[in-house]
Amino acid sequence: MTIKTTITAIAMTTLMLTGCSQTSEQPDQATTADQTLTELIMSRRSIRQYKDSTISRETLDAILDCGINAPNGKNLQSYEIRVLSPALIDSITQAVVSDNPKIAEREGFKNIFVNAPCVICIANDTRYDMSQIDCGLLGQNIILSAWAKGIGSCCLGSSARWMLDSPSAKPFLDRMDFPEGYQLLYCIALGYPDETPQAKPRRTDMIRYIE
Repeated sequence: MTIKTTITAIAMTTLMLTGCSQTSEQPDQATTADQTLTELIMSRRSIRQYKDSTISRETLDAILDCGINAPNGKNLQSYEIRVLSPALIDSITQAVVSDNPKIAEREGFKNIFVNAPCVICIANDTRYDMSQIDCGLLGQNIILSAWAKGIGSCCLGSSARWMLDSPSAKPFLDRMDFPEGYQLLYCIALGYPDETPQAKPRRTDMIRYIE
């Protein structure tokens, strides 16, 4: 899916939303919304190669606003979100690599976040046993909202583990200032894609209808 196609799809969704109060048009609009959403979900891929282009603060704000409007248990919103600056991404990378040099042996290595120019860190409230579910819903909203704007993403559990396991990275985790009881759970790499990976096969045998 090209960025142009994505923008066209979102324009269709916007048209549907702005006219949702007109009852006579609701059936067609519902169909358009379903087609647009399905296309968005089915075309989204994990991106591991990014252009150097930066994402504007306005665009990031819009993406994160979609994220925090995800459903969550008891409306506890049991997550904390931190957006890393490019300089901080580089500093964290240097700290982690100093403790685990093998990470930097990957071809084309730039940083520990699949070379993304923008990184979102998500921490969960470990005292609430449903918080990881909330964080998953939050992340899904973020990556779909990003893709709707032509921005690729990749969910990164390994990057969070490297940071947590690296003594040299602790000062940077402290700088994120997560509240007591919260722990970094995963990261989301964001950036304008410089690749178009194909879809990998998906299993359907794990789906069963129980009568």
